[in-house]
Amino acid sequence: QDCIVCGRSGASITCCQPGCDRSFHLPCASAGQCITQYTPEYRSFCWEHRPELEVEAGPEDDTTCPICITPVEDTKSYEALVCSGCKHAWFHRDCIQGQALRAGISCFQCPLCRNKDLFVADMLLMGIRIPVR
Repeated sequence: QDCIVCGRSGASITCCQPGCDRSFHLPCASAGQCITQYTPEYRSFCWEHRPELEVEAGPEDDTTCPICITPVEDTKSYEALVCSGCKHAWFHRDCIQGQALRAGISCFQCPLCRNKDLFVADMLLMGIRIPVR
């Protein structure tokens, strides 16, 4: 299979949406805005079929990421994630992925409201890998 992101052959991950034959390499997934869910089902989605969080509004103009303290985009996008618990904490995807890798599953929580259960479930759904140790 050819990768939809880089165009080279050997793409081993295919979108799990029925009827979609888009394939990609695992390292190319992020660049192509594809999502791989690291849960027991291990589903992967192309950019068109990826899940999105149910959020009514995007971040405000002056919203900053609490991890890197830089502005978050003003529209909902692949790169911006929100805590469903407090709905005020917006993060860059790369920032929250780094936080998850450092914290691990036992300590990973929303940095603002400290919600753990809902936050972890949402981040796993959105393709954030949270190591067990």
